[in-house]
Amino acid sequence: MTISRFLFVPAAFVAAVGLATPASADAAVGVGLTFVFGGGAGIGARVFSNDEEDKGALSAGVDYMFQQRRLRPTVGVAYLGDGAYFGVDMGFDMNGGGVDFGVGVGGVDTQNPAAPAIVEPPPQEFN
Repeated sequence: MTISRFLFVPAAFVAAVGLATPASADAAVGVGLTFVFGGGAGIGARVFSNDEEDKGALSAGVDYMFQQRRLRPTVGVAYLGDGAYFGVDMGFDMNGGGVDFGVGVGGVDTQNPAAPAIVEPPPQEFN
C-alpha cells in the first residue's frame, strides 16, 4: 500500500462522515458485519446521520474485507432499529477495482424519539 493510498483512507472516511452527519441531528456509530456481492465478508464501522430508532439514515464507513485483506470505504443508507442497523452500501476499491455493493447488519446505539408532551386542559368552573 503506497503512502498516498494509506493517507486516502482516513481522509475519505473523515470527509464522508462530515457529509453524512447533518448539524441538526445527533450522529450514531455502529459496528457490524458486511457481505459484499461477489466479494465475501468483512467487519466494519459506520457513522449514521441520526440516532433515532425506527428511522432511515445515511451512512459512511469503512470495512476490512477478510478475503481480499483490504480496506473498503463505503457510503450508503440504513434502517436503524432498537440497537441494531440493517444497511445497503456502495464500496470503493482503492486498488483500481471500481465499486461494489453490499449489505450490512450490526449494532448501533439508538435513541427513542422524544414523546410529545401531554398538555392537560385547564379545569372548567361551573356556575
